[in-house]
Amino acid sequence: MMKLKFMKQALLMAGLLLSTALAAQQKITGTVTDSEGMPLIGVNILEEGTTNGVISEFDGSFQLEVAEGARLVFSYTGFESQTIDVGNQTTINLALREGTTLDEVVVVGYGTRRKSDLTGSLVSVNSDDFDKQPLTRIDQALQGRTAGVQVTQTSGAPGAGFKIRVRGANSISGTNNPLYVVDGLVVGDINSINVNDIESLEVLKDASATAIYGSRGANGVVLITTKSGKKGTAKVELNTFFGVSEVIQELDVMTPAEFAEGVNFAEGKEFYTQSEISALRAGGGEDWQDRFFDSAPFSNYQLSVSGGGEKTDYYISANFYNADGTIINQNYKRYALRANVNSNVTNRLKVGMNVYGSREENTGVRANLATGLTWDLTTPAYRDNGDYNFTPIKPGIGNGSVNPMLSIDNNVRDNLDHQFIGNAYLNLTVLRGLTLNVSGGAERIDRTNNSYTSILINNIGNARVYNQEIARYQNTNRLTYTNDDNANHRFQVDAIHEQQLVTNIWTESAADGFFSDNTTYKNLGLGSIQRNSNRSTSESLQSFLGRVNYTLLERFLFTASVRADGSSKFRKENRWGVFPSGSIAWRLSEEGFVKNSSAIDNLKLRVSYGITGSQGIDPLATRAQPILDGSTGLSGINYPFDANNATVGVAPSNRLANPDLTWEQTAQFNAGFDLGLWNSKITLSLDVFQKNTTDLLLDVFLPEFVGPTVVAQNIGEVENKGFDIALGINPVRTEDWNISAVLNVTRVQNEVIALVNNEPIEKGNAIVGGTPVNPTRVEVGQPISAFRGYIFEGVYQQGEESAAAEFNRSPGDAKYRDVNGDGIISPDDIVTIGDGNPDLTWGLNSNISYKNFDLNFLLIGSHGNDIYNLQRGRMMALGSAQFHATHGDYRNRWTSTNPSNIPSGRDGTEFLSSQFVEDGSFVTMKNISLSYTIDNLLQGIGLNSIRLFASVENLFIITDYTGFDPETTVTGNSDVDIGIDYNAYPLSRAISFGANLTF
Repeated sequence: MMKLKFMKQALLMAGLLLSTALAAQQKITGTVTDSEGMPLIGVNILEEGTTNGVISEFDGSFQLEVAEGARLVFSYTGFESQTIDVGNQTTINLALREGTTLDEVVVVGYGTRRKSDLTGSLVSVNSDDFDKQPLTRIDQALQGRTAGVQVTQTSGAPGAGFKIRVRGANSISGTNNPLYVVDGLVVGDINSINVNDIESLEVLKDASATAIYGSRGANGVVLITTKSGKKGTAKVELNTFFGVSEVIQELDVMTPAEFAEGVNFAEGKEFYTQSEISALRAGGGEDWQDRFFDSAPFSNYQLSVSGGGEKTDYYISANFYNADGTIINQNYKRYALRANVNSNVTNRLKVGMNVYGSREENTGVRANLATGLTWDLTTPAYRDNGDYNFTPIKPGIGNGSVNPMLSIDNNVRDNLDHQFIGNAYLNLTVLRGLTLNVSGGAERIDRTNNSYTSILINNIGNARVYNQEIARYQNTNRLTYTNDDNANHRFQVDAIHEQQLVTNIWTESAADGFFSDNTTYKNLGLGSIQRNSNRSTSESLQSFLGRVNYTLLERFLFTASVRADGSSKFRKENRWGVFPSGSIAWRLSEEGFVKNSSAIDNLKLRVSYGITGSQGIDPLATRAQPILDGSTGLSGINYPFDANNATVGVAPSNRLANPDLTWEQTAQFNAGFDLGLWNSKITLSLDVFQKNTTDLLLDVFLPEFVGPTVVAQNIGEVENKGFDIALGINPVRTEDWNISAVLNVTRVQNEVIALVNNEPIEKGNAIVGGTPVNPTRVEVGQPISAFRGYIFEGVYQQGEESAAAEFNRSPGDAKYRDVNGDGIISPDDIVTIGDGNPDLTWGLNSNISYKNFDLNFLLIGSHGNDIYNLQRGRMMALGSAQFHATHGDYRNRWTSTNPSNIPSGRDGTEFLSSQFVEDGSFVTMKNISLSYTIDNLLQGIGLNSIRLFASVENLFIITDYTGFDPETTVTGNSDVDIGIDYNAYPLSRAISFGANLTF
C-alpha cells in the first residue's frame, strides 16, 4: 500500500512538472525587415545562451518556441545585432538598423576575429561582392576588389591560371605565390576550385596577420572559406549561364598584297609580279588571324542543396563548366563536387567535414602566334582540293617554319588534372572559455599530360606521357583560451602545433620514330627510340606557434605571435626558423572626444611589425646531386661500351653542396588607419608599408677550376614599399534604391638592394631564339624584372649618311645609341630600357539597385607599367628566324619619299631595343552585369525566386598599347621577366546570359 501511494505521488509530481515545463514554453512569431520596411531573408534569430534558433524566411517571417523569460538575438550581415527581451510577447516585429561592418566576423589565421578587434592589415571579399557576376575562377572574385593585391589573368586560354601578388614580389629564385588556405587546410593549387562554392575570401597582407604562418607567410596569405548550410528548410539553387567569347582586338597585319609589296621592297627585286599582287588584292592569300581566331561558346551549370536542423547543417554542390578557346582547337572542361557538413554533437562538441573533388580536361594544340602571324600571307593554308600548302608557294618567304595549321590539325594534347581536398575537424569546449580544435586533411593532385607531334611536322613523330602525383597531409591542433568576462580586459590565447608532409612523384616516358600517327601517345612501344625518367621527393614541416590578443578598455588592442618552423629542406643545424610579430591599435572612436561625434562612428590607428620567411628551394637543394644524361641539359654521359647499347652514365654534380643554407626572411612594417563616417556610409582604410627580404636564396657561379660551378647561398636583398587604400561609399539606401561602391588603390615600389657581389644576374628566359641576351635582367637599384636592350633613336634620314656610315649603316636603317662611345653597336651598349611593374593599380566595384533591378560593374586600371612587345618585333621582320615583315606598321616604312622612323630593312642583331617597349597602362571594364529578380509571384509553384541576368566581361579596354591586350604575357607566373608579350594567348570579350533559380 505504501508503495502504491508513493507511485501515485510521484506520478502527480511528474505531471505537475511536465505541465509547468509546457507552460514555460511560448511560441514567438514575427517579421524582420530593414529600416525601410523591406523583408530580410536569412536573419539569424537565436535564443540567447542556447543553440535554439531559426532563420527568417523569404518574406522575413519567423516562428520559434522559447523558454519563459528568454532573450532573442537577431543578427544579419551588414546590420547591427539586436537583443530583445521576450517577456510576455508572442509577436515580435523588428526593423534592423543598417550598421557598420565593425561587428562583422572575418577569418584570420587559425580562427576568426571581429573587424573591430583587428590590429593587422587584412582585406575581405564576401560572396555578396561578386555573386551578381557569372564567375568561373577565383581570380575574378579578387581582381579589383582587394587593395594591396595585384591579380593578373596571365592568359586568355580557357581554364588558364592566374597570378596573385600581395604587396609585390619578394624572392628572385623562389616562388612569390601567396599561401593558399582552404577551410583551414593549406593547398598547393586553387585554380580548379569552384568559385561558386566560396563564402568569403580574406587576404592577409602585413606581417602581424601573416607571421602566424611563419615560413610560408612571406608572400601573403589567401584564406578561402567555403559555404555552409543554414538552419531551416532545404534550399535548392540552380545557377546556369552560357555565352560566347571573342578576342578583344586583333593586331594590325598587312594584307597579302601589301605583304608582297613589302617583300619586293626588302629583297630589292620583284619576287611578286604586278599581276600576282593584283590577284592577291582581289582576294588571294591568307588572313591568319581570321584562320586562328574563332567565336568560342561556353556554359556553366551549378546545382546546390543546403539546409540544416537543430544540430546539423549541410551544403552540397555540383558544377560543370565547358568552354572552347578563342584560338581554334582548344577546349576546357571542369567537373566539381563538394560536400560540407557540420554538426553540434553536444553543447560542447562540434564536428565537421569538407570534401571537394574536381576533374579538369584540357585538349587541343593551339596555334603558335609568334610564327603563325609571321608566316607567308600570300600562301593559303589549304589548296583547292583541301590538301595543305606545307611551305610557302614562293620559297624563302615569311619565315622558315612549316604551315602553322599542320600542328593545330594533327598534333595531339590531352591533359587531365584531378584534385581532391578533404579535411575534418572537431571543436571541443574543454572548460568555460577553453576550446580544443583538432583538424586533419589532405590534398591530392594527379596530373597527366599526354602529347604527340605528328610525322607531318618532323617526319618521325614524338610522343610524351607525363604523370605527376602531389600529396599534402596536414594536422593542426589548436588550444584557445578566451576571457571576456571583464569588458575592460578581454584577451585570447592560442597555442598551436601543426605538421605537414608533402610528397611529389613524377614519371615521364617519351618515344620517337613512329611509322604512323594512328596510335599517337597511346602506344609508346611503337616508337623506335624510347626514354624514361622519374623522380620522387618529400618534404615535411613541423611548427609550434602561439598568439595573444588583448583588448584594454575597448580602446587599446594588442596582438603578438611567434612561430617556430622546422623544415626538412635544410640541414639539422639550420632547420628551425623563428618568426615573431606584434601589432597595436588604438580605437579613437571609443574616446570621449570622438565618441560623441555625430559623423565619426569608427576611427582606429594601427601599427605592426613582424618577420616571415620562405623556404623556396628544392627538397635536396643543400646537397650535391649526381648528373644523369640529359638531366641538366648535358649529354654524352651515357657510353656504349659494346659499341651498340649505351650504358647509363653518372657524372659528379655541377653544384657544390651547401649545408649552411637557411631561410629567406622578410621583415615588414605597416602603419594604417580605418575610418567610418555617418554610420559607415563612407569608409576608408589606408596602409603604408615597407618590407625587406634578406638572405635571398641565390645561385653563385664559381670559377671552373673549383670543379662544381654553381652553389646556392643566402645572399641579396629585395625591398617593397608603398601604400594601399580602400574607399567605400554607400550614399543612397532607400526602399527602392541602393547605391554603393568600393575603390581600391595600390602602389608598390620594388627594388633590388643587394646581389651576389652586386653583379647583375640573368634569371629570365631568352623568350625568342637567336637573341643575344635575355630581355630582362635582375640588377641592383632596379625592380626584380627590368627590360634590357639597345636605345632606339629613330632611323637614319637622308643627309645623315656620314653619321650612319660610322656604324656601317645607311639611311633607312635603325639608329641606336652608342652608350659606351666605342664607335660600334655591340652588346656592351645594352642598358635598362623599361620596367614591367606598374606604378599604380586600382579597381572600382560598384552596385546600383532599383527595386528588382541590379547593375554591377567592375573597372580596373594599371598605370606606369611597360610592355616589351616582342611579338611586334618579330612581325617587323626582326629575329634570326624571320625573313619578312607582316605587321601593318611596315606600310609606313622609311623610303626616300617617306622619311618615317620605321626602319626599312631587317636587323636581327638589335632585336631587343626600346623600339618595342610600349606603355602598358590601361583601364578596362572588367565586368558589367544587369539582373532582374522575380520573387513573390512564383512561390505557389515552389520557386522562391528567379534572377535573370546578362553580363559582359572585358567590355572595353582603354590603352595605347598596340598588342592584343596589355594584361596577358608569355611569362605567366614568373616575376623575373614580367611584361613580355610574345606568343601570349590574348584575352577575350565574353557575353553571357543566365538565370539563378531558388527553390
